Amino acid sequence: MIAVQLLALTLLAAPSQQAAPAPQAPAKVCIALLLPSVEGVDDATAVATSVRSIFESYLTGPSLQSVMLDAKLASQANEEARQKECPRILNVTVVRKAGNTGPSKAGTIARAAGTTAAHIPIPSYGGAVAAGAARGGTQAVSDLAYRTNAKDEVTMSFKVVTADGSTLLPLKSNSAKAKSNGEDLLTPLIAKASEAVATALAK
Repeated sequence: MIAVQLLALTLLAAPSQQAAPAPQAPAKVCIALLLPSVEGVDDATAVATSVRSIFESYLTGPSLQSVMLDAKLASQANEEARQKECPRILNVTVVRKAGNTGPSKAGTIARAAGTTAAHIPIPSYGGAVAAGAARGGTQAVSDLAYRTNAKDEVTMSFKVVTADGSTLLPLKSNSAKAKSNGEDLLTPLIAKASEAVATALAK
């Protein structure tokens, strides 16, 4: 009986051998993407959709995720962002100015087929499926680059606000002017803006 009691006391005194719970991954910061405002092109909606698609590819990673908003009105966009639990909202405006007085070179932006989109860089994360989808969404931007003439200029303005009206990243603007025909002006501007947005969200 004494031996049994000693064994019981030994088992009670022994440290717990249960495995420690695995550490949880930190929550990702979410950024909601409004459809950008685009001026100076023939098919603004197609270009805006492509611009947002490229932003989504850049603003996705181990600690960052992006969500597209369907709402067009600011008040509705704020409400949608709250519903999707993504209260930080990226606003983007793109203005293209032709460097000559001839007809616009942005006509027929959304072509059904083409190979020029392959040169647009896509971040390595997200897998082959996400990369393929992102490239498909960049066709209008690629077509716009194909039709760009030397001295054409693109200005991109962007800011990040919250659904309750606070400003996380004040309005910033970057411009690029084509040095040669066929130059892609938009993608480098999107990459630069994405870096600024990611930095602001990390603070």
